[in-house]
Amino acid sequence: MKLEIISTSVINHYNISGIASSVIGAVYRIDGKEETMNAEEGNVLVLVVDGIQKDLLAGKSYDVKDSYEFASVKVNRIGGPNAAPWTNPKEEDKATYYFRQALLVDEGKIVKESSVTSTIEGGTYDDKAADGITIRSEGGHFNGILVDNGSSYEIRNAKIYAYGDGADDLSGWAAAVMADNKSEVTISDSYIETEGAIRIAIYADNTSVANVKNTVIYTQETADTYQEYNDLVPSMIKRVPFALGMDGTVRSMNVMADGQGKFDNCIVVSTSWGTLSTDSGTAYDICKTYALDVKNTFSGIGYLEVAQEGKEYTAVKELNGVKYGFTVNGSGYVTYADSGVHNRYDNVEFWSPDFIQVMGSGNTGSSYSNSYLNAGHTAFMTQQSGGGTFDFTNTTIDTVDSFFQIKSGAANNGFSRVILDNSKVNFSGTSTRTDRGILVELIESDDAGNPGILTYTINDHPELAKATNSTINDSSALLRNGDYKGDIFNCIYNYRQALNVTLENASLEGVVSSSTAIHVDLEGNVVPNGTVLNAYMGSKEYDHANYAAEKGGFDGDCKLIGRFRHTISPLLNNPVNLTLKDSRWIAAGDSNVTVLTAESLDQVSALSPVTVTCKALIVGGKAYEDGTYTQGNVTFVVDSTQIEVEDNGISAAGQTYGNVKYAFIAKTEDGSFDSKALTVKRQNYVDGNVYYKLFPAEGVKIVSCEAKNSRVEKNTAGGELEIYDFVLCPEGDASEIALEITVAK
Repeated sequence: MKLEIISTSVINHYNISGIASSVIGAVYRIDGKEETMNAEEGNVLVLVVDGIQKDLLAGKSYDVKDSYEFASVKVNRIGGPNAAPWTNPKEEDKATYYFRQALLVDEGKIVKESSVTSTIEGGTYDDKAADGITIRSEGGHFNGILVDNGSSYEIRNAKIYAYGDGADDLSGWAAAVMADNKSEVTISDSYIETEGAIRIAIYADNTSVANVKNTVIYTQETADTYQEYNDLVPSMIKRVPFALGMDGTVRSMNVMADGQGKFDNCIVVSTSWGTLSTDSGTAYDICKTYALDVKNTFSGIGYLEVAQEGKEYTAVKELNGVKYGFTVNGSGYVTYADSGVHNRYDNVEFWSPDFIQVMGSGNTGSSYSNSYLNAGHTAFMTQQSGGGTFDFTNTTIDTVDSFFQIKSGAANNGFSRVILDNSKVNFSGTSTRTDRGILVELIESDDAGNPGILTYTINDHPELAKATNSTINDSSALLRNGDYKGDIFNCIYNYRQALNVTLENASLEGVVSSSTAIHVDLEGNVVPNGTVLNAYMGSKEYDHANYAAEKGGFDGDCKLIGRFRHTISPLLNNPVNLTLKDSRWIAAGDSNVTVLTAESLDQVSALSPVTVTCKALIVGGKAYEDGTYTQGNVTFVVDSTQIEVEDNGISAAGQTYGNVKYAFIAKTEDGSFDSKALTVKRQNYVDGNVYYKLFPAEGVKIVSCEAKNSRVEKNTAGGELEIYDFVLCPEGDASEIALEITVAK
């Protein structure tokens, strides 16, 4: 039989994403005979052909082998019409969508009128569990199993195939498995495969938990045409934010708010963007749970298939009696976290062509133990971070350019703590950024701003920097119980931020120094200031939106984000403080260290002559006077001369998600600047505002506050934002805003 869709009646007319899920009537032709089907009131239609969900769109046609059905499904969940807060969208650019699913479990029971059970093949299922079932979707915006409102559900020995585009992985729309509103889903001994743009495999939100065991998850990005991709209108983002320095449109797992994703003995692979991800999470300090708790799991960015005899793969893993071959490829990160969440990983193996992990805003951290991690660029990157700790125990990291990159400075302040304990960091491959490999680097952020910003203009001007009292919290690196090789740099120059490095029962061979850094391209050539980097959003000329396709953006401008090359430079605003405890530093080149603290000068050596310049040299508790001292191949130059700093009153500064520069400026009643009069705890948020709390120094009283090109509102937000008293909101088209705070002593 031939089934042809002639026309449809829909609730939402203004975009493909809305149309696909809101069909309430259809005129169709079956073997030449025209028929009409209308949904019951409050319902939408879902087309099922031979047990497979299909797109119900005008112009589509399908060969029917056995059966077809226009299922009238009761709508009990509507998404949208929210949109990204930074876009100020028109109504027609928003996406209102109706959830349709193979199986809905709500308040502990299957909701039959909201479940398209004709897409479920084999096995058994009831209110508590599904065993041995297969679900097939070949149409966009369709969910597999949705577990909601306090339900607990088990999925065993299942196969779920979800093909076709999604449109919003921040709300779980089109997820193969979704848990929401204090629900718990356990997935075991199963296989989940998705294929399509913005199509997600597993989603957990609002105090829900996804327990995944002995399961394979494979998420694939499809080569949509340019028009198909542009027709997708999600409520938030539709591909990885350009500022992260990678590309792609799909994630395997997304944990939102205080949800949790727990994985044990799994294989999780995505062809792009991400596998194990959190987004807009609830801080660990609030929920006291790990957003991602992963053990005994293999995960990576690339291709997965049943291993073929004689074919070479990056890695081969066996699960449930099947050998899978993995080939690292594409672009993306393995795992991500933001908003103060903490993740825990034990005995994991992660592979990525770009980053192992990216960490965003708040006091966000992660712990790795007994693991192997392999990155093709920079293993870890933090941006706009607020002090999170990243600790690695008994873990091996293979990377090309850098192990840990901390982005901070004028554009987006951030600070992080790094701990390496009995671990190894190896540098291999060809790097255009470094000759020895970079262990830790504190760099001026090139974060372009919110996910809606699609360009970044190179603006490296370390030579114009002036000494300042405007400070950012220190970052730190602790290396213990191991032999480490690689350089450590601090190149912050617009504001003052220290990098504190401590060795405990360890050796380090490398440069430890203040530096300047500028962008280089994939060949190592300097990228001139003024160069505009553009996000790859699809090619109209070549009619595709797949970043990895021919003439696409695989090696596009996003790859230049975060790609800096360092040059040793004297201290300005970038202190590096090095402390040796039962440890050795083998200086691999000239270095500028602000304060060097050791038990003995014998702890510092070099294979060839080097000069280490210090502001302070403290050995065995004794401070050396200014002068030159020699120990073997190392010449120490102690020069305690302080750089004269003119106070500009800036107690804190940065850049909002809307790319608006902001500053908190403190001054006394007589008009003189005093940046030390107060400290500011603040957070840039995706709504484009700055949430803040002021802390006057001892003996200081705040007299008044005056907003420039902005307004101040009392903070009423909850969650991670509730710790802040006020909100600084830009007004009009302001490119720079400020809060001027007058103080009295």
